[in-house]
Amino acid sequence: MSHIPYTTCRHGTYYNNRRAPKHAVDLYDSFKRYGLSSDPVVATTYAKRLSEVLETLWQSKHSVSFINIPAVLDSFIPRFFSLSEIAAEYRGGRGISDHLLRWID
Repeated sequence: MSHIPYTTCRHGTYYNNRRAPKHAVDLYDSFKRYGLSSDPVVATTYAKRLSEVLETLWQSKHSVSFINIPAVLDSFIPRFFSLSEIAAEYRGGRGISDHLLRWID
């Protein structure tokens, strides 16, 4: 696998290393390191997505917003749902209460 931009591997774990641009140092410090994954494929995906988020955020030199980068990284992790969770959300969105389901059985 070729080198992942802004990423180093230490002891089997990939880390994203970024320097904030001068106009964003007040909000993000000058240098940050974030753990990504021990899987190179997952680390590549996370590094690309994180770079897209940061580049978009830092694009404007006049107004930089703060985002919680660990929360952004957590949002990249896929979440799996059980069928009962999906059904409960569907019923809630449609306004179907549990007592109406008893009549169906």
